[in-house]
Amino acid sequence: MALDVGVIGRQAPGKRPPAKARLREDRVALRVLRDLKIALHARVPNDKSIILTLGAPIKVPKKLIAALTTLLLDYIQSALEERDERKTVLGNRVRFRVLSHDPGWNSRVIGFVFSGDPAPGDLADSMRRFGDEIAAKAKERMPEDFAGDRWLVLCGGNWIADIKTYRLAFSYLSPARHNFRKILMVFDGGRVEPLVEF
Repeated sequence: MALDVGVIGRQAPGKRPPAKARLREDRVALRVLRDLKIALHARVPNDKSIILTLGAPIKVPKKLIAALTTLLLDYIQSALEERDERKTVLGNRVRFRVLSHDPGWNSRVIGFVFSGDPAPGDLADSMRRFGDEIAAKAKERMPEDFAGDRWLVLCGGNWIADIKTYRLAFSYLSPARHNFRKILMVFDGGRVEPLVEF
C-alpha cells in the first residue's frame, strides 16, 4: 500500500473567512435540487456551470422549481459577469452563481442545501481547491514495480467543515481525476473520516 498526503489550499491572506454552514438532508429540498438539475441539464451551455444553495424548509416545491428554472436560464442568457446572487424566491432563500465550467466537475448544475448561508463563489473556490489537490496527487508517479493500493489523506484549512459536505462535493468531481483506492479526510483535532473507498 502507498499513502499520499495532500493539503487543501488555505484561503488567500486578507480575505474574509467564508460563512460556516452545515449540509442539511431535508428530503423536500433535495428533491427540489434533483428536479431542478433535470430541468436545467440540457439547457445550460457547455461552457457554463451553476452552483446554488437552497435554504430549507421549502415552502412550495413545484412552483419553486419552475420559478428557479426561469430565473437561472434568464440569468445565463443575460451574460452578466460572474457574481454571487442572493434572492428570495417564493419565500425561499436561494444563492447562486453562474460561472465558467470547470472541466474537473461532472455536472453543470451543482446544488447544496445548507443550514447556513455560504456564498456560492466561496463554495466554488473550495470545490476547485479540493478537486485540484486530489488531481495533483493522483498525477504523482508511483514506482514502475508498484502493484498495491494507493490511499490519499487530505488535510488543510478548507472551510467546508463536515464530512457530509465533502462527500457531496466529491460526487460532483470527475471520477477520472484520481486513481486512489481510499481517500481519508483529517479534521481539526486529528479526527479522521473516510471520504470514499473503491
